[in-house]
Amino acid sequence: MKAVVMAGGKGTRLRPLTCDRPKPMVPVVNRPMLEHVIDLLKLHGFCDIFATLYYMPEVIQDYFGQGDRLGVSMHYAIEDTPLGTAGSVKACEHYLDSTFLVISGDALTDINLSEAVEFHKDKGAIATIVLTHVTSPLEYGVVITDDYGRITRFLEKPSWSEVFSDTVNTGIYVLEPEALRLFDAGVQFDFSKNLFPLILKKGLPLFGYVACGYWSDVGNIEQYRQTHYDILQGLAQVNIPGEEIARGIYIGTGTEIHPNTRLEAPIVIGDFCRIRRDAEIGSGTVIGHNNILNEGLSIKRSVLWDDSFFGKDTELRGAIVCSRASLKARSAVFEGSVIGSRSVVGAHSVIKPGVKIWPEKVIDAGTTITTSLVWGAKWSKRLFGTYGVSGLVNVELTPEIAAKLGAAYSSCFKERPQVVVSSDAYKPSRMVKRALTSGLLSGGAGVYDLGRMTTPVTRYAVTALGVTGGLHVRLSPYDPDIALIEFLDDKGMNIDKATERRIENAFFSEDFVRVCPDDIGEVAFLTRLIEEYLDCLLQTISVDLIRAKQFQVTVDYDPGNLSLLLPSFLSALGCSVSTSDRDNGADQGPRHLLDMLDSLSFLAKSVIVQQADLGIIVDSNAERLLLVDEKGNRVSDDLLIALMSLLVLKSQEGATVAVPVTASRIIEDMARSYRGRVVRTRANPRSVMEKAIEEKIFIGEKGLPGFQAPFDALFSLGKILETIARDGISLSELVSMVPEFYISKRSVKCPWEAKGKVMRTLIDETRTKKVELIDGIKVYHETGWALVLPDSEEPLFHIYSEASTPGEAEALREAYMNRINEIGLI
Repeated sequence: MKAVVMAGGKGTRLRPLTCDRPKPMVPVVNRPMLEHVIDLLKLHGFCDIFATLYYMPEVIQDYFGQGDRLGVSMHYAIEDTPLGTAGSVKACEHYLDSTFLVISGDALTDINLSEAVEFHKDKGAIATIVLTHVTSPLEYGVVITDDYGRITRFLEKPSWSEVFSDTVNTGIYVLEPEALRLFDAGVQFDFSKNLFPLILKKGLPLFGYVACGYWSDVGNIEQYRQTHYDILQGLAQVNIPGEEIARGIYIGTGTEIHPNTRLEAPIVIGDFCRIRRDAEIGSGTVIGHNNILNEGLSIKRSVLWDDSFFGKDTELRGAIVCSRASLKARSAVFEGSVIGSRSVVGAHSVIKPGVKIWPEKVIDAGTTITTSLVWGAKWSKRLFGTYGVSGLVNVELTPEIAAKLGAAYSSCFKERPQVVVSSDAYKPSRMVKRALTSGLLSGGAGVYDLGRMTTPVTRYAVTALGVTGGLHVRLSPYDPDIALIEFLDDKGMNIDKATERRIENAFFSEDFVRVCPDDIGEVAFLTRLIEEYLDCLLQTISVDLIRAKQFQVTVDYDPGNLSLLLPSFLSALGCSVSTSDRDNGADQGPRHLLDMLDSLSFLAKSVIVQQADLGIIVDSNAERLLLVDEKGNRVSDDLLIALMSLLVLKSQEGATVAVPVTASRIIEDMARSYRGRVVRTRANPRSVMEKAIEEKIFIGEKGLPGFQAPFDALFSLGKILETIARDGISLSELVSMVPEFYISKRSVKCPWEAKGKVMRTLIDETRTKKVELIDGIKVYHETGWALVLPDSEEPLFHIYSEASTPGEAEALREAYMNRINEIGLI
């Protein structure tokens, strides 16, 4: 038999689910609704299927094709203008030469169609309406039949005062070809409003078959969610994809689930998902294909479509998340809310119940959304953060976006730039680098590809090669799913704010320079850059002095990215190297911040056991150095800044040292002892580097390109080894030359909209005190100082305090944290 599927619906009441697809293509348990309908038709012998299309017809045609994959034959009739339900079916009239079935493509049912056809033929009907019972008939056509099943009365979408039955029209009809001959082609004609009243008026046999089984119109968001719950509870008999690994738990092909993930039936998880440790997938949840669910995530009674990212400790309750969305860490989406396709929800954001976020929206971190967001831009206003441009790989930072960034960067120069590009050793970074390169070449830039590098080596290459600038791609030190692109100027420093704005303007306006094919840039691949960097670096250090000491060094590092760099450097200094107990020479992948901090206790034990002179951890980018002295004591980050400042001050009388506003006040005390000078800078890499270059701090020795101690772990290590070798002291003795100090640090959440008020209020309240406004608000008290520093990327304030005792430092910090909370609530 033949069947006609009415699949032209827009699904307006289902928006934002249907903003980018017709209603029949909205997924239900990971398959389009229309596919469930076709499965039902095939089950009952309807293999010759005609689909009437109107809204976004190509989406349906591309997915189903000729129907071979589903074992049916598909044909399509596309309307240029809406002709009504009956008018659309009449377009197929010349194919319908015998009894046929009409069914809606955007409802879900398991009704026995064979029984409906048998009923129709037994009654000799010209048309049979398949009916069902519902609790609230207001949105449907209400029907009354006599004892023989003949329809005596019906009313389309009545009010409560007009309700005379709970038996309604399902939109499934069994028809004879004669029914379509009752009206002309090309006119708007509806089954319920026009054709069936006409059949009744003419006295032709119109019957109603009251069917058993499940039926859902899926007319709104609430029904959409409820339909999933019904399927999971076994109320609707449909094909659920995946393997049932336990009762009520369906898992797709290629999906990886951490062993300690908690799964509570019934649930459906699609193909090629990655669910990480400590996640909780509660009952009533359907997860689509290719989703990444991170540590600590909790989901209950929610529907997730395909290709989305969910950050650490994300919480979803009764929510719907469409395809290619990104929910950052600790965001929460509550009952009845919808996140549209390609939308981004920032970290610590809250989407309140019932809120609908339309596609391609960006919710800033820490935002609470209480009303639906329909209009707005696709992108947030800023690309750049503290260190460059960052984003979730293949979610926010895709090859397409990276190519646009490369084109935007290339367009910011009057003449065709020469640019170095590099990345760490990991696949996501290499992918982004190649895409950046394509964008650069499209703007006519010449590109030197340095291959696998670190940021310090790339900084060196920019100055050594005399190029216009550089781009380095690496994984974030805080999250392996995030890639970071660092943009460097012609001095190897992070670019200034003005250049950032030019890149952003070019990116958002897509005002790119597109050169003709003959002028497209070329790529040159440079080798031996690491060897040249090390040779130049070693010329700034007293190598012979260090080699004579034959230092025993215990190391923990990322061999995947530093195997060509760190071992060669230590070998050139004549150090005897052993690995920490934890490392054992194994490739543990990129060294992220928490991993480095966790390794410190292992490193300290190894230093003592191996009787080493010191222990070091170097991050995967060779920028950050963690030190442990020969006694197993850690040298904190703040202490390392003070220690490197001491080395600068000791290097020559009257030396100048540049440190951020967050550094300890004892640096000024040491400067007075050595007749030196301290320059305070903003707490970002560019500011510190500018001052270091301006003041020629550890720079320009022997006419060589500069090395930045705060941002080059190898240079810092070399200078420390040089000092303890020259002075004949241990690392602990060198550290003891820095006076004791106590710094306390914490962060406090604050809504974006309250940040300005907090800063204004604090400035007003501290007018009688000594205040510095270099970066944030630094207030001096009798016991010490406190710094309130607003975060440029998150809805946070960072609070730093220093005092003579730990207790005083913490009390000062707590006072400002409490005040910020008070102001934010006013």
